Amino acid sequence: MTSIVRPQNVLFIEIMSRNQKPVVIVAIVLGALIILPLIILMISRAGGDAPQLGIDEASSKGNSTVVDFDLRQLADHAEKLLSKDLVDAVQKGDISLDFMAGLNKEANKARSALASGKLERAEQYYRSVVQTAEAQLAALALADQARALNDSTYTELQRLEYLQSAFINTYREAVETYSEALRSLNAGQYQKSIYSLLSTGAILGDLEARAIQQIGDILETAKVALEAYDLSAAKNAYQEVLRIDSANKSATEGLVMVQALEGIAEEVKSIKALEAAGQYEAALEQLDKLAANNPNNPFLRNQRVAIEARILERDYNALVAQATKAEAEGRLADAIKALEAAIALKPTAEMQKRLVALQEQYKAVRLEQLLVTGYDALKAGRYEVARDLYKEAIALEPNSKEARTGLEKASSLYLANIRYTQNIANVSKYIKEGRYPLAAKFFNDAMASRPSTVPPSQIAAEQKLRTVIDAQSQEVSVTVESDKRTYVSIIGVQPPDRFKVTELNLFPDVYIVKGTRSGYKSVEIELKVDATKQNQKITVECTEKL
Repeated sequence: MTSIVRPQNVLFIEIMSRNQKPVVIVAIVLGALIILPLIILMISRAGGDAPQLGIDEASSKGNSTVVDFDLRQLADHAEKLLSKDLVDAVQKGDISLDFMAGLNKEANKARSALASGKLERAEQYYRSVVQTAEAQLAALALADQARALNDSTYTELQRLEYLQSAFINTYREAVETYSEALRSLNAGQYQKSIYSLLSTGAILGDLEARAIQQIGDILETAKVALEAYDLSAAKNAYQEVLRIDSANKSATEGLVMVQALEGIAEEVKSIKALEAAGQYEAALEQLDKLAANNPNNPFLRNQRVAIEARILERDYNALVAQATKAEAEGRLADAIKALEAAIALKPTAEMQKRLVALQEQYKAVRLEQLLVTGYDALKAGRYEVARDLYKEAIALEPNSKEARTGLEKASSLYLANIRYTQNIANVSKYIKEGRYPLAAKFFNDAMASRPSTVPPSQIAAEQKLRTVIDAQSQEVSVTVESDKRTYVSIIGVQPPDRFKVTELNLFPDVYIVKGTRSGYKSVEIELKVDATKQNQKITVECTEKL
């Protein structure tokens, strides 16, 4: 008996070729495809509330066919897909005319069956039309999602290109993953492309987090060195930051201060000592003398502004203290006078003070909330949420070391979680297909990239997959029968041989069994070996003559 292997239905997104038909012919065919269903619908509904085409036709022929509500709804839905949704896709060039013509042919069969009173056959045809059309539209939607994600990922790659020289390996990984996504996109493998694009985004997020952490640490080192007047160390630190991020404002300003201090560091130390002792006027006097010999020095200019501000603050606080003491002693006139003098120094002092206090209070509370929530999310394995919370914390307070460290860790774990999730998805896919060795490989990859924290539901899913893989790890006895005239081979397992019966021990997997015989049509059978099935048997014979 001849064994026939029927191929499974495969959905393809058909893209209309622009150069296969002359423009005029394409336009005529497209117009016919668009208008014909509408004309048919108008004719079929000319009687007011008459049903769809096929239902009216049956009535006009005197048929007593009764169409139920479900079939009529199915027919309406199919006609809507043909006359609107798919027509829109054809006009955009997303669906070929050949695909549309084939679908209309299937719909015509449904209409004819309906008109002939063959309701079950009509339902089958209409359901086939709906399923094929909806699958095509769903595939187009997935393609649109992949293209949109491609654009945003490419923008992110360009935005972070400045980090390429400092993090060459990580940036190259992002580019290679993005290139893989493009290849999948061009090949029409949209789901695979989306996975690769998400991975690219995660790699870039991890890269940016590490850059933020590294730059922050170096800037802290540079600040400490500058305050200690270790100009060489400060200069090297600021230059290292600019090597990573050439547009970093803090590092650029820091270098300006380093250059301004070169040659006058000892004099500045003397001025700083007076300032630390509260001798602001004496410090200001020495500063002016130094500035006279170093005109337009930005550090000295900034230092003068700082000393003047401290003098103002000292006098303002003294006046406020006088006002407070006078109010406590009941000397209201003296209190008013002192307070007015304080306001003369800082006209909006009280309002500004209130505003700053409120802003600082909010900043402190919000920052603490973000750090606590981010830490909780990190512990719970919600790495993407934790990453976003730490990003917001850094935007609020760039100098928060805790926020930078949390962002780096959350971004790294988020990347690991994406790889883990993709590998687990592949395990399920290959188990479903019966390809257990591949499933075992991806399961091992998943365990290698597994985050430290996963939800209980995922742990249970892991155990379930592990149980299936373990159960399919032993060889299974398979009986292969033939007619001693057919050469039987199993690709990768057994060379061609003739026999009546042979027993093989095969590991659970999907094998291709081929049968060849001179003068007869060859056969090819897919053999799925499953450890849970006993006494598996397959017959391979070539019986159909050429």
